Amino acid sequence: MFKPKMIENEKDLSCCQEHRLPVVTIALDPQLSKHQRLLCTECLENTDLDGKVIGFKKIISLIEEGQIKKLEQVEDVIVNQIKLIEQLHSIVDQMKSLAIQLFDQQITLINEWIQNLQQKGLQQSHYSFYEELEIMVLKQNKAEDNFQLLIREIQQTNYCWTSKLYPKLEIFNTFEDYKKCKELLSHLEFFFQSSDKQQLQSQSEIKLKLIDQSVKQNGQCNAIVFDSSGSIMVSTEESNIKIWSFLNGKIKLVKTLQEHTSWVQCLVYSKKQNSFISSVKTIRCWQQLNQNEWICSEPYQQHTDIIKCMILDSNEDLLFSGSLDKSIKVWKVDLNKNKLVFIYSLDKHHNQVISLSLNQQEDQLVSCAEGQNQIIIWERKGKEEFEFKYFVKYSISDYGLKVKFIKDNQFIWITGEKQTDKLFVFELKQGVYQENQEKTIQLNKNNQNFDEYRFSIIYIKERNLIVVRHKTYIYIIRENDDGMYKIDDQLNCDTFSIYGNITYNGQYLVYWDYNSKAYSTYELLNI
Repeated sequence: MFKPKMIENEKDLSCCQEHRLPVVTIALDPQLSKHQRLLCTECLENTDLDGKVIGFKKIISLIEEGQIKKLEQVEDVIVNQIKLIEQLHSIVDQMKSLAIQLFDQQITLINEWIQNLQQKGLQQSHYSFYEELEIMVLKQNKAEDNFQLLIREIQQTNYCWTSKLYPKLEIFNTFEDYKKCKELLSHLEFFFQSSDKQQLQSQSEIKLKLIDQSVKQNGQCNAIVFDSSGSIMVSTEESNIKIWSFLNGKIKLVKTLQEHTSWVQCLVYSKKQNSFISSVKTIRCWQQLNQNEWICSEPYQQHTDIIKCMILDSNEDLLFSGSLDKSIKVWKVDLNKNKLVFIYSLDKHHNQVISLSLNQQEDQLVSCAEGQNQIIIWERKGKEEFEFKYFVKYSISDYGLKVKFIKDNQFIWITGEKQTDKLFVFELKQGVYQENQEKTIQLNKNNQNFDEYRFSIIYIKERNLIVVRHKTYIYIIRENDDGMYKIDDQLNCDTFSIYGNITYNGQYLVYWDYNSKAYSTYELLNI
């Protein structure tokens, strides 16, 4: 979105002696003025240099690299905000026909809000060579200060625009979508509530705070998912699907759906609309008609055994399902029509497929099956087609049950057998994914239990947050500035039958466990 742009023209930079020759060297001497640090070839012949020097092209490259990293942070913040605002735009647009004039006024305000945030990002993309050189020479830490200033400016901007929109929304408080709009506005305000005491997200820790454990359920829950606003939670109880309202960490049952005749295994919720997908051996699509009514598609069947995992791509037009029948099926998705169309099958695994993950560019798919040496990399060949590339090699003889891409060229994999309790990091080196053993995390040792494949690894990029359920523990894991991973917090549930998820914004964790036979809600707080 934003690209670094130096204010000065590189060709116009010259030495203080005005020799009219190109600058070739920079003197990294704090005692010199800004212009005196720039040296041409003639300066070098006539100047005694006591301090360290560096090539001009090298310093240009170093400054540009620093600017790119800064803009990546800026862009993550801006893009996350714009995504939430665009969801708000979509909801308001659906209500537009009921009160066209008033809603048009709100849409105008929202567009101005987006433009305001984009302008702030654009301002961050310009920098001065001399100022950045001064910061580098004096080893000042202004980048962090400037980033915190930007966070506060966005917080103030969001507060300004939400203050304008709240009164206009109050007119429509009897509408079903009114609550969703207010929750989206609340998320935009919440995003920076703790930023003043957090400093940068990567420098803080996340801790779990218990909110509620009062809602009981005797039948086993295999899966939990949330809508993108965090106001709807969907869970399972054996063959039933339960729809819950979710507000401030509290759940309230709204509807029970009973179309499936066998225990529901997997759920995937759309991030773009109120639709979700459920699976047993067959797959069904669900679409919300109104607050209490959902319609169900016909059952789609291509697998010959129970489906163990499902993921949607970011466009939500491709669904990948892995099964006990050792295959991965790829489906064309149309959530507007509540419909799936089978496309093709990926068949290279020798055992049941239990975990799937796409990288951020979605040009690679990693799959994990039960058994040793059962991690496969698949690569995109066409718009909808993936092809087998290779089995990933690793150093231990154990099998694992969960795999997750964290970056385009990095995924994590967790062991599943009794004797090993580790999280392994695989990184792309020379075209092949290999273990980075320095980044391996030792989890709590437990040689009494196997791991369970349900409750997949969850990654929220905006909060630098990884949630891992391994055996009886739930771990909160984050990446340090040096690229190493650390455990921020952990929760022992005293059972390996734990099934849960977190809200899209990473604020709440909800799980059901066999010991308590209840839903537990925790808030994830930065401290």
